[in-house]
Amino acid sequence: MEDNLVLTNYGVTLRRLMHDKIEMLRQWRNDPKIQQHMFYRDYITPEMQERWFANLDKNCNYYFIIEYEGKEIGLINVKNVSYEKRNGESGVFIYDETYLNTDVAYRAHLVMFDYMYEVLKLDYTYSHMISDNSRALRFAQFLGSEIVNADESSTYCELYAEKYLTNKNRIQFLKRWNYYNRK
Repeated sequence: MEDNLVLTNYGVTLRRLMHDKIEMLRQWRNDPKIQQHMFYRDYITPEMQERWFANLDKNCNYYFIIEYEGKEIGLINVKNVSYEKRNGESGVFIYDETYLNTDVAYRAHLVMFDYMYEVLKLDYTYSHMISDNSRALRFAQFLGSEIVNADESSTYCELYAEKYLTNKNRIQFLKRWNYYNRK
């Protein structure tokens, strides 16, 4: 698998996470505004980050820095890809608050899921989120994800390739969606 994979479409560039960006990612991940939405909330040390990155199997873990308008603004990933089961776990966070409640995360998902479903031929992706993260849940449902299981602490959703590929034409509604979400 190509280490320096770059995916560009819909005005967004996804750059495969390289070693020179792991400290920036660690800083983002330790920031309380991001940490509060994660299941793992302990402080991540530089040594922990190095160990995590060194142990990543790049053939089944796709972590990308999201670039928009020349700025690094967040992270999107599909991890633990099982080529046998044809699935993987997706996640995203936008660090730069300027781009919260805009269409950038949606655009980044389009780029990522085009690759996952059309190139890697996954059947579905799944995500786990903290149940009180209503923004993430609304977003997952907007993408076409279905809630499979939910309780007071977590929600588990699945997004099937067929549904994604059928609904992908929503790109034409991005500006309208962006407009309504800023109200």
